[in-house]
Amino acid sequence: MRISRPVRFVVATIVIALFGASCRPGFREVPLDRLLEGLDPTSVLVGCDRTAERLVLTTSTHLDPSCTYTAGVDITGSEVTLDCRGARIDDPSGSGRVGILVSAPTDVALHGVTVRNCVVSRFLNNVRVTRTGFKSLPVGNEYEHAFTDITIEHSHLYSSRGSGVFVDGYVTDVTLDELDISGSGSVGIYFEAGSRANTVTGSTIVANGFGDVKPEGAPFSVGSLDFRYESTGREGIAVDGSRDNVITGNTLAGNSAGGIFLYKNCGEYATEKLAQWWTRPYGATGNLIEGNDLSWEDNGVWVGSRMAENQTFLDCSDPTYGPSDALTRIHLDQADDNTVRGNSFDHVRHGVRVEDDGTVVDANTFTSDRATHEAVIVGTKRRTRFLAEPVSGTVLTANVATIAGNPDPFTWIHGHVLTTESGNLADGLPSALAPGTQPTVNPWLFVVRFWQVP
Repeated sequence: MRISRPVRFVVATIVIALFGASCRPGFREVPLDRLLEGLDPTSVLVGCDRTAERLVLTTSTHLDPSCTYTAGVDITGSEVTLDCRGARIDDPSGSGRVGILVSAPTDVALHGVTVRNCVVSRFLNNVRVTRTGFKSLPVGNEYEHAFTDITIEHSHLYSSRGSGVFVDGYVTDVTLDELDISGSGSVGIYFEAGSRANTVTGSTIVANGFGDVKPEGAPFSVGSLDFRYESTGREGIAVDGSRDNVITGNTLAGNSAGGIFLYKNCGEYATEKLAQWWTRPYGATGNLIEGNDLSWEDNGVWVGSRMAENQTFLDCSDPTYGPSDALTRIHLDQADDNTVRGNSFDHVRHGVRVEDDGTVVDANTFTSDRATHEAVIVGTKRRTRFLAEPVSGTVLTANVATIAGNPDPFTWIHGHVLTTESGNLADGLPSALAPGTQPTVNPWLFVVRFWQVP
């Protein structure tokens, strides 16, 4: 279900009002504007006498909107609808892991699950969809007993300590529709490696990713030396080794690191946290990002967002290239053959960043009153330098930029090959890729700067 035009207009008006002072929006809660009707006649009410109990659902259930449920919900059966009817599921203790968990073992094909009309807050993940034991699935057989027709709709997800929604590895066919996600400590929506063919539509994803962004910095140590670092925070939507997803008709604004990032996890914590490590064989490929409104982001859509990043502290299992020492490890990202089409970017510093091959950037609009803002940047630094593999096969067509003081909003860096350009306009005039400037590459992934402390 797509969000209605009146509701999208109200959301856009709120965002514009928040940006009236040329600043990012802060976290805010808004009430559910209505309830989706159509309560299943077989649905069972869980009353206020069970608000402190972790609910395990195998049949359709609805909640009492006058209550706050504090222990969360597990949905473990197919053809189950949870209709919160506006009730709040909240973790006042700050210790709960998942507000609403949709799960089944990897040999069970879960289907027909719907969650609607919920307000969920303060869990580590407010909503998570997972296949229990997915990390042990053999390559080539990951999608047997696949999930189908899983819908999370018309719900508000606030102040998670981690991600607002986490779609786990090898989960398929999840639709996230008409959600309001704000104040997540980490990513607003996270698509884990191997997840596939999911949809995000009609949702508002604002002011997420600031959990680690602290003026005093976050601590870390190297040997006997203590340091602190300033974090970039995280993005609104992370497409991490996730394929064939459709992200359409959403509003993203003021997230810490940016809007939508596509990349491949490098096999984090291969030796430091071996129990958490698992093989991630797929990249973030074949995704469609279409018809979204992005505003007041540092980076709008970043394709191959980790291609030039130093990931030494992530303890990755993927091979390295280029210089490698105690403080430097560079890994190839994988985010090829994606499409970014028909989106609007308003006051976004770097609209679309293309650091992998076969990207289609078509019919997008870019507006800003700041000359330092750019529409499209094609190119990647370290892969070009050390492997002689510049970004290849970009298709750049029918994009329109109106960025005051910037006559060349479409740029390339570090070379590019087999690029197709046509019909791109800047201030109403034909515009071609021009030489550009490398955006800042931070010392490490997520790290703006660091300093030693006594």
